[in-house]
Amino acid sequence: MTMKTRRFVTTGMHCPSCSMLIQMDVSDLDGVTDVMSDHRTGLTEVVYDDDVTGPEAIIATITKAGYGAALDSE
Repeated sequence: MTMKTRRFVTTGMHCPSCSMLIQMDVSDLDGVTDVMSDHRTGLTEVVYDDDVTGPEAIIATITKAGYGAALDSE
């Protein structure tokens, strides 16, 4: 198991419900152990098993929920 924590710039969030929707959808991905999305900062932080999933799947899930997403350059 190779756990990673990555931040994603997430656009289009307007309220706490937006953050909650992203957290619920991303946490359903296999290998994701923790998700924290904040509509105020526009950031979503995800802890995941790199052997099971990766940034591409996380971005695709956020996009499917109706929001923009890209890896944060930190």
